[in-house]
Amino acid sequence: MKQKTYRLTSDADIKKSKRRSKINRNVFIAVMIIPALYGIFRYVAVNMYSILLAFSDGTPFKDPFTFRNFNMFWTEMQGNGTLAMALTNTLQYFLVGIIQQFLCYVVAYFLYKKIPGHKVFRFAFYLPCLIAPVISTAIFMELIRVGGPIYKLAQELFGITYNDLLSRPESATHTIITYMFLSGIGTSYLIFLGAMNRIPKEIIEAGKLDGCSTWREFWSLVFPLTFGTYSTFFLMSLCGIFAASGPILYMTQGGANTTTLGFWLFSQVMGDSYNYPAAVGLVFTMLGIPILLLSRHIINKVNPEVTY
Repeated sequence: MKQKTYRLTSDADIKKSKRRSKINRNVFIAVMIIPALYGIFRYVAVNMYSILLAFSDGTPFKDPFTFRNFNMFWTEMQGNGTLAMALTNTLQYFLVGIIQQFLCYVVAYFLYKKIPGHKVFRFAFYLPCLIAPVISTAIFMELIRVGGPIYKLAQELFGITYNDLLSRPESATHTIITYMFLSGIGTSYLIFLGAMNRIPKEIIEAGKLDGCSTWREFWSLVFPLTFGTYSTFFLMSLCGIFAASGPILYMTQGGANTTTLGFWLFSQVMGDSYNYPAAVGLVFTMLGIPILLLSRHIINKVNPEVTY
């Protein structure tokens, strides 16, 4: 039988090991400090400077401190100016996004139930995600243009004719919203489907034994057990409630009263205007934070987190 031999660690080996460990630790700190410094610059320095811009008419610390930008914002929001219109359009896009998210969840449920042809449907729903947004937008604009396929179909079947839908204020925003609604449900349904597949089969089988219908199974079993995933997506949507938008730049370039808050901020910054947009952004950020926190509190009260 082979006998094991043990070698005593000398003081020199211990010092060498400590030195190597110290070098590795210093290298790790040096590598990790790079993203830390970037985070400080990106999320503290830049945002802090943006906040200071809101309280100035020019360069912070050089020009006088003022509340003029906030007074101008309040005055414009009381009328029917561009910002009021942009806010209305933004909330419309947000509402459509929430509806689309729920439809995405319903689609995931039907795929979870493995309806006939569910594999084909799963691929068909994912297919629009493979097409670049610019291409899908161009296809949609070609379909609805005057003289296009949809125009000719409406004219021949129903005798309906229309002018350019994207050039008239009364139809442009609704046309873009329609495109956003029809452009696909995105990839969220895959995450919803993954959450549903994690539900223990015994729970579903117990529900069937108790005479649970498909409708009751959806609302009383599947939805509560996957509510954590759904509420996460809902809260993420709320984070961007004032940033909801569509392909406005490509379709209308902001014309025909289609401006949203995000597009308005973009156009202002592109025009080298920073102080007033900074004030507007700060106001809507301060409005969004309590909305998000209150919604999270209500969600946790209505349906506490479920583990299984």
